[in-house]
Amino acid sequence: MVINALSALRGGGQTYLLNILRCVDETNPPVKITVIANTKNVALFVPFQSEGVDVFEAKFASKNIVFRVFWEFFILPFWLASNNSKQYFAPGGIMISLMPRNCKSFTALRNMLPFDKAERQRFPLFSYIRFKLWLLRFVFLLSYRMVDGVIFISNYSRDVVEQYMPTIKNKSVVIYHGLNEDFRRSGENLILAKELGLNAGEYYLYVSILDVYKAQKEVIESWKQLVEKGFTYPLVLVGQNHNKYGKDIVNAIENDKSGLIRYLGPVEYHRLPSLYQNARALIFASSCECCPNILLENLASGRPVFSSAIQPMPEFGGDAAIYFDPYEPTSLADKVVGFEADDTNFAEYGNLALEKSKDFDWQKTTNATISYIIGNT
Repeated sequence: MVINALSALRGGGQTYLLNILRCVDETNPPVKITVIANTKNVALFVPFQSEGVDVFEAKFASKNIVFRVFWEFFILPFWLASNNSKQYFAPGGIMISLMPRNCKSFTALRNMLPFDKAERQRFPLFSYIRFKLWLLRFVFLLSYRMVDGVIFISNYSRDVVEQYMPTIKNKSVVIYHGLNEDFRRSGENLILAKELGLNAGEYYLYVSILDVYKAQKEVIESWKQLVEKGFTYPLVLVGQNHNKYGKDIVNAIENDKSGLIRYLGPVEYHRLPSLYQNARALIFASSCECCPNILLENLASGRPVFSSAIQPMPEFGGDAAIYFDPYEPTSLADKVVGFEADDTNFAEYGNLALEKSKDFDWQKTTNATISYIIGNT
């Protein structure tokens, strides 16, 4: 089985593959995997080399996107044939290579933005990102027609694609992402770094990259409404700032006079469980996800979770979260006020969240993924 990791340079795609590889040794029956790595990420995969995992560094394909497309279209088929590969998995969503005889191909959908017109329109009309997302929809659909199987990570995402490709259910499966055990409430790892200046149980936390479909502007507006009503718990934002939207968020926080809205920037992955578990409650306001990994982490913390009511968030949160309209600031503010009115809500929803998080496990995800790919070969 060959896994293409050339595009897994950051974020969720990288996390997905690393967690799959961590669980490979426990799969039954055992499987032999070759990871095609990029020069920029090969160091992440090398530690997983074993009898069951091999790593191939595709140096030519790593030069830039043009070289990568050339390599995948013209060289990859011969490389697969020469290695007698029986299964090829491109989890990045793009698979336009012609497969050699006896080699089945698979891909996955991990980015809903290309299929969500309303969310694409939140980006500037003549921006590169909006054009890229528009183009990706056609490339993804072409890929789904060419492959032997597609892995979706939510029922919602498959239902959306079915509107464009009615036969997609005939060649696909839904396999939820797992959850890193470090995020589960355990009574440990509960000491916050002093330099953050946060008191346990006295802040609301929203962790996510700063971007238009994450609705941080509306969350900030909600907090301003709460502060005007005398609310004293601070809102803490954590996430990468890499675009104009992010800069606007930072400027809005710097201009806020209350001192109850803070932006910490990106926080190291291993420190996030402590931030989650020490929060009074957690917020996730995204409006476009395939599988909301951060929401799963929120649930595992055992803290109350205020989540966007837009699918697929309710698919994953079930009855364990409090839902609000992310683009109606009064919605979140009203939900927080109502929740705070009853102290018993904290224990009840914290326990519900922790229990719901048990539905998500990386070993189950890995077993189901490998079984699906090998079983369809």
